[in-house]
Amino acid sequence: MEYLLIMSLSGSTMMGLYLLLKHLLKDNVCSRLYYLIIKEVVLFFLIPLPFLKDWYRKMIRMIMPEVQVKGVEIPVAWTKYVVHAGEETYFNTYAIVQTIVVVIWLLIACTLMVRMFFKYFRIRQAILEYKGTEMTEKQRSFLAELKRQYEVKRPVILCQGRDGDHTMTFGVCRPVIICDKDIDGREAEIHVRHEMVHIKRLDALWKILTRLVVILHWWNPIAWKMRREFERVCEYSCDETVMQGRTREEVKEYLRLLIDEACIESETGTTSMLWQSGFADDMENMKERIRNLMKTKKWNRYVAGMLAAMLAFANSMTVFAYRDTYHQEVPVNISQEEVMEYLQTDDFSFTPDGVDGQEMRYLEPSDEMKIIYEKQFVDTEGNIYPYSDEETVTTYRSCNHNYVSGTANDHTKYSDGSCKVIEYRAQRCDICGYVIRGERIRTVTYDVCPH
Repeated sequence: MEYLLIMSLSGSTMMGLYLLLKHLLKDNVCSRLYYLIIKEVVLFFLIPLPFLKDWYRKMIRMIMPEVQVKGVEIPVAWTKYVVHAGEETYFNTYAIVQTIVVVIWLLIACTLMVRMFFKYFRIRQAILEYKGTEMTEKQRSFLAELKRQYEVKRPVILCQGRDGDHTMTFGVCRPVIICDKDIDGREAEIHVRHEMVHIKRLDALWKILTRLVVILHWWNPIAWKMRREFERVCEYSCDETVMQGRTREEVKEYLRLLIDEACIESETGTTSMLWQSGFADDMENMKERIRNLMKTKKWNRYVAGMLAAMLAFANSMTVFAYRDTYHQEVPVNISQEEVMEYLQTDDFSFTPDGVDGQEMRYLEPSDEMKIIYEKQFVDTEGNIYPYSDEETVTTYRSCNHNYVSGTANDHTKYSDGSCKVIEYRAQRCDICGYVIRGERIRTVTYDVCPH
């Protein structure tokens, strides 16, 4: 569930960058740029990127070996913690709460998924009625010419629609174009060109992915906004691609067809469906769609690609929100009471990645305790270092930890002049000073504090 939250954070921040860019540039740049960026938004919502965290850590260490990124304090009580003792498994309170949240999320996500598949099969059944007839020779030659112009390699089926139907495309692998216009007419050519651009760009697949984003992140309103924005930008950018290099009169003819289709849609009350891409649009978006197409804009795919890559890199910094994973091994014969008591404490220890637990050396308890700091770490060489309060886990994000074994001493002095020293097995990173406190070795009480 935490991965899903970080994916939602990544997608939301990328959507924020998209909206900021759109606010600054407005309609002075091509919608194809916005379409490229919003597809990146979809990917950030769907793909977890925890592996980038280690890559960035190594890069930071290479570029700035002496600089440490400020630590982030994470209370252990709010960390998912699972203990395996023999054949038994125990969870802390946070893990139980998280499991309940996952069950609720899964129920709603499954409900939305079932609705999506129900719509798919209903539309698919309607499309099969059109595929019952073979294409005529005229339709084949007409379609082959447009496929050649737009370099579409996949098999495409062109079907004659009934009067009142909209021109639309259904499917990804073997798309079906339904056009109610006469193949010999100019209107049919414009409509099918529009659909051919959708097919070339795999827009039907991207629309499915946007729906998947909404299913996974149904609780995030930004995901719903992203889906609506994707639908608009997808059509605007398709219009630009179809009309690229066309004359002013051809653009006006294209816009007239758009308006006619929108009027038909408004009268019949039909709406665009999830699994299709279509030529028509509703009247509310038509003004912006017309304004976008009438304004002359420059398009440079290389500049657009560089800008999209820069925004994606900037947003990828959210990978540092992925939490490090800790593993705990306990004796097989530990009791349930001991485990539950252990889970309520703020102390934990784990074997660092790449280190064999059998090879780790711990400093044996010493008879003489030299106390310099109230909380100190003593390594095997006798060097003494202070360490921070153990109530929180401090994770230094940019450090590739190199642990040194030793002991940790907690010294408490009382008002009557006595004191108490608790000694733990511990490890300390000799790069950033991060201390992992392990099991307690002994407790020594002094009637008169000698330290």
